[in-house]
Amino acid sequence: MKDNDPQRLRLDLFLKRSGLVKRRSLAATLCDNEYVNLNGRPAGPGKAVKVGDRLQIRYARKKVLVEVTEIPGKGKKGEGYKILSEEQIEEELF
Repeated sequence: MKDNDPQRLRLDLFLKRSGLVKRRSLAATLCDNEYVNLNGRPAGPGKAVKVGDRLQIRYARKKVLVEVTEIPGKGKKGEGYKILSEEQIEEELF
């Protein structure tokens, strides 16, 4: 992946810039522990994300499925995805 490719972005950076996760270090931890799937497969924090990809993120009490609609630039927090589904989880994660 090229460093300055505007069509792709590291998964951990996408999660932070889009606002799905508050900190990049938390995004990397979620990826490393397989709480984030990219197009149905577990993905590491350095995996490239592009428009059209689907991400499933498992939080402590919910699962969210989103589709990447754009690659957010710096300062564009809360943009770049469309929520496809959201499911509440009753079981304890920890």
